[in-house]
Amino acid sequence: MIEVPDEARRRLVVRFGPGATDWLDELPALVGTLARRWGLQIDGPVLSGNSAIVLPADRGVLKLHPDGGIAADEAAALAHWSAASTVVDLLEHDEGALLLARVRPGTAVPTALGTDPAVLPALVDLWTTPGAPDVPPLVDRVAFWHEKVREHLDDERVRGVIPPEVLDRGAGEAEVLAARPGHEGLVHGDLHAGNLLTGPAGAVVVDPRPCRGDRTFDLVDPVLVEGRPERVVPELARRLDGLDPDLLHAWCRALAPANAIAALRTDPGSARTAALVALALRD
Repeated sequence: MIEVPDEARRRLVVRFGPGATDWLDELPALVGTLARRWGLQIDGPVLSGNSAIVLPADRGVLKLHPDGGIAADEAAALAHWSAASTVVDLLEHDEGALLLARVRPGTAVPTALGTDPAVLPALVDLWTTPGAPDVPPLVDRVAFWHEKVREHLDDERVRGVIPPEVLDRGAGEAEVLAARPGHEGLVHGDLHAGNLLTGPAGAVVVDPRPCRGDRTFDLVDPVLVEGRPERVVPELARRLDGLDPDLLHAWCRALAPANAIAALRTDPGSARTAALVALALRD
């Protein structure tokens, strides 16, 4: 019996609309079908993110999306990166469902991502893998993210700190950057600390929201994990051949307002949040 926690249901309905309720009601039957087809034994409780239900199984991790297009894009990206040991392995894929290798111990990487020697090989692999499958353009991902962030401008922790015009300015700058030529290829699209897990030999990348465009975008979260890009960009420039430090700084400035809003909602009193707010409010 698959029991989806109420909070997971709420997040999926908010993300995908009322149609997600029907999908959730049919989920136990879907899991049973996939378990028989792929020879799985579900061995843990339901986990969830903002756009998927995740179930641990004996052969790996079963990930199910209400939107089959999201799953298809993720599968295409993971297949594209299949030669990279720093990216989670895709074992099976069907419409709306992925079976992924389990990453052990699988805890989130806790340190300064841009310079962590355990993380740098993953950044190098994403940076150097040529080409890209047919996934949406980066400009669409940038617009979607700012649209979601805009919903939180009235949060009491954000209101009066990041004005709407500051987010608008950053969104406009990011749209211009996404449309211009950069280090073209497959972009992970959501490379924050929670999507870099500790594996036996270093960090393993999971949960892409893939798009095509300037891979410099993927470096922003690793750089801004401390809120001070000037500390991290020079080291990345030494390690990533072809990285344009000025372009990376421009991406950090453009995305700082959205990052600051997220930080104000989750960690309002930290030094990192203060640094992100200062970067967002620059003249």
